[in-house]
Formats: sequence, C-alpha cells, structure tokens
Amino acid sequence: MRQRRWVAIGIGVAAAAALISGARPAPLRLARVTHVSNSTPPVASIALRYARGARPRVAVLDVVGAQGANGSASIPGDQEFVEVPLAGNPGRPYRIDATLTYRVGGFLLVRTATFADPG
Repeated sequence: MRQRRWVAIGIGVAAAAALISGARPAPLRLARVTHVSNSTPPVASIALRYARGARPRVAVLDVVGAQGANGSASIPGDQEFVEVPLAGNPGRPYRIDATLTYRVGGFLLVRTATFADPG
C-alpha cells in the first residue's frame, strides 16, 4: 500500500515537472542571415533556433543591413526558417531584431532579442 502511494506521488511530481517545463517560454537562441538573393527585390534567408520550452505564438523579425537595406516579417512561432524581402541596398553586416509573443498560462508575454551578424 505504501509503495503504491509513493509511486503515485512520483508520477504526480513528474507530471507537474513536465507541465512546468513546457510552460516556460523558449528563448530565441540564434537568428542569422544565411543568404541574400540577387533577385529584385533582394530576399534575406534567416535561420532561427530556439531553446527548450513553449514556442512563441508569433515572431516579428526586423532585418537592418549596413548599406541601408531593411525588411520585416511576421511568422508563426513554430517556423524556423523565413525569407524576408529587403528594401534598399543589401550589404553585410545585418542586425536582426526579434519580438516574440508568448501565451503562457493564459498570460501574454512579450520578449525582445537582438542578433548582430559579425559581417
């Protein structure tokens, strides 16, 4: 009887830990411009990498280039690759400003992150 109780308590603790870890927002660890096309308009390919946790509902990415190129895209949080059309002259280095919107436990949570391309 006691052994069943401890097994039930252990399962409850494991389930609670799984819920808590899934409710933690997953921070954006990396946003990087991987390629810029020569098309008109130029298109920047951006790769994203998240840490563990709940993905954002929406991510807004703003790209700014050293030569004056800029662009923006809104994507679902489960997307890890995006192509952003750029206005202006493309040129490295690029800066990516990300605004991430999470819904955790019924509450709205907004986080921002900035990533600079080393050039």
